[in-house]
Amino acid sequence: MQLSLPFIDIIIFAIIAIFLVYRLKSILGQNSDGNEQNNKIDIGKKNFTNVVKLENKTSDINEIRSKKDSIYEADPTFNEKEFLKGAQNFFEMVINCFVRGDLKNIEMYIDDKLIKNFQVVIDERLLEEEILKIDIIKMVSIKIEDVKKLKNFLRVSVLFESEQIKVLEDKKGKIIDGDQNKSILVKDLWTFEKEIQSKDVNWILVETSDA
Repeated sequence: MQLSLPFIDIIIFAIIAIFLVYRLKSILGQNSDGNEQNNKIDIGKKNFTNVVKLENKTSDINEIRSKKDSIYEADPTFNEKEFLKGAQNFFEMVINCFVRGDLKNIEMYIDDKLIKNFQVVIDERLLEEEILKIDIIKMVSIKIEDVKKLKNFLRVSVLFESEQIKVLEDKKGKIIDGDQNKSILVKDLWTFEKEIQSKDVNWILVETSDA
């Protein structure tokens, strides 16, 4: 008995289909116990430069906010806006006095050890007959960076970001450091201290550093 041509075509197509299915399984793989791990995409160990992690930043903001609350608890009269305004005025005053080499007007508001360190630098500059020029072009930002409560004292660290022109000249007027035609961004971290129970509203500068 001879098979009709249409029936033979059906068998051929079926064989081709089975072959294609087998090939696809070989290429794509199967989620069996043996190769399931190989089919998973592991992104845990990859670094994606377009992913911005906000967790640390949010944590820092909450931490600063919590520390600020400790100031109000210790001193209900504390006003952050007024404090930062006074800190900025004092910052500019200290810079000007330091440049002139005369600390008399500010020494009562600066810790004794710190004022001595300032004076040592000034004396060295005067000995070398060098001239320091600092021009604060503008205050870019000023904010409370950290707060600490130490027994009867509060310590507040303030970050100053200012645009300045800084030039150091020798005794002949030759520039040995800086550029009088180019401003730079300067970041200073100053720490102020105040006794909690004191009726004196003034804060004392106890530490300065580059940020």
